[in-house]
Amino acid sequence: MSAELALHHRVSQFLFREARLLDERRFEEWNALYLDDGEYWAPATPGQTDPFNHVSLIYENQLLRKVRIARFSSPVAYSLQPFPRTAHLVSNVMIDRHDPATGDIKVNSRFLMIEYRRDEQRFYGGAYEHDLVEKDGALRIRRKKADLVNCEGPLQSSRVYF
Repeated sequence: MSAELALHHRVSQFLFREARLLDERRFEEWNALYLDDGEYWAPATPGQTDPFNHVSLIYENQLLRKVRIARFSSPVAYSLQPFPRTAHLVSNVMIDRHDPATGDIKVNSRFLMIEYRRDEQRFYGGAYEHDLVEKDGALRIRRKKADLVNCEGPLQSSRVYF
């Protein structure tokens, strides 16, 4: 197997594992995929260039992810009862850039997230951008951006991560 193909397989398996952790509500394990300064971002408009000078649907650093994850496990978070069930589908994984010297990898993929709660099913779809880095022999997330297809349209709030 060529090095390029092996890297693509490894990155794809990493993204599939991330989706599985979210679907299985293994949020602490999912959060451990991030670097300490890792960011999760869902822009509110197409083409949004950063999460700091514009309103975003979601922007979370490590602290904010931990707060949300703690809320997910709280028995008094009544707005999450019953907790939604999800299926994250990841496809079209493309490696846009790889720097073997630094371990930096830029990945683009497509996603569909299906959420079911209280007899209602919702669909969220779009593009992921992952900035990954290889650290201590493992891939870690420096930044994940979830560009929803309909980000500027009316959205019902998702109770979980895209």
